[in-house]
Amino acid sequence: MHSIKALSAVSNHEKEIKKAFRGNVVYDGQPVFDGALYCLGFQNRSGSNLLGGYLRNTPYFSGFQEHLNFNSVIGQSKRWGADSFPDFIRESTRRLGDGKDAHGYKASLGQLMMLERFGIPKMYKDGLKIIHITRNDIVGQAISLQIASQTKRWTSAMPGVMDDADVKIDPQKISRLIDSALESSNGVAFFAELFGYPRLHVSYEEVVASPEQVLKRIAIFSGQDGADWSVTKPELERQASALNDTFRQKYLEATKKQVM
Repeated sequence: MHSIKALSAVSNHEKEIKKAFRGNVVYDGQPVFDGALYCLGFQNRSGSNLLGGYLRNTPYFSGFQEHLNFNSVIGQSKRWGADSFPDFIRESTRRLGDGKDAHGYKASLGQLMMLERFGIPKMYKDGLKIIHITRNDIVGQAISLQIASQTKRWTSAMPGVMDDADVKIDPQKISRLIDSALESSNGVAFFAELFGYPRLHVSYEEVVASPEQVLKRIAIFSGQDGADWSVTKPELERQASALNDTFRQKYLEATKKQVM
């Protein structure tokens, strides 16, 4: 999909949230929060849960979970009595912020566009800042997503619904997932450039190899000293197994035959 088409597309999250609030989703007033709105721009299986855990364990950040998913927004808003999407943002920050300076959100490309269309960055004195995580190993990312979509084991903390032995490989779907990951990664970068938002890019591989250095870069990006930002044990464990290696070999063999 062309970059402009990718940004123009309206996600299911945006459609359902707009419907739930009967169109009462746009903010067009003065800033209500000091500082910036931080979003962790991501694609599935890019390492966002791992990085989000590290960020929540700093004294500066809270959040960076999937609270922008429409089912979460709608459910929490009903419990909190939030009658508009800006009200949800206020309540989410107040109730889930843990008293920290910055409350962040995980956001896909579609969700970033939703926030922009709804005017949510205007609620923040310093606008929107994007911490953008991608995965260098896009084949591994696509394989991991294909496996997780069948096992429903999205993190190491989940039990899943089937054994690895029952998971099936689909080379054509893996190729489509690779295209989708590249489109999303390029789309987030284009979004930041188009609307003039600061973007810090980190890779999953960097987070795994040197989380201390990644946190230092994020501290600088957020205008913090970061001296007391210690790296704690990850909340999640690596999920890849021998099955991932087997799928990679089969996919590469099948794709070579297709292109030769």
